[in-house]
Amino acid sequence: MKIDPTIQFPNDPQSDRVTNAPGKAALPSRSAASAGASSPAGEDTFSLSSTHDQVQSLTASLASVPEVRTHLVAALQQRVNSGTYQPDSGKVADAILADQSGRKP
Repeated sequence: MKIDPTIQFPNDPQSDRVTNAPGKAALPSRSAASAGASSPAGEDTFSLSSTHDQVQSLTASLASVPEVRTHLVAALQQRVNSGTYQPDSGKVADAILADQSGRKP
C-alpha cells in the first residue's frame, strides 16, 4: 500500500505533509514524537491529538462502571415480588414497537 503525502482531506486540521527520503525506512524518534518538535529531513513524524487522550480517559472511566446496576435491579425485584410494580402497558407496547422499528419511543 502506498501513501500519497500530497492528498489532504477537506477537514484535516493538520496541514503538514508526510515526508520521507526515498529508500529510507524512517521511524519517529522518541524525543521528536513526544515533544512535538520538527524532525530532521527524511524522518516521519506523528502527533496524537487531544481527542486520543479523551478517548483513553473515557474508556478507563467506562471500565469502572458496572454493566449491571445491582441496586436498581434489587429495587425492581422487590417491587415485582411485593406486587407493587404496575407497568403502563401502553408504554411497554410503544417501547417494543420503537425498539423493533429502530426509533426512539
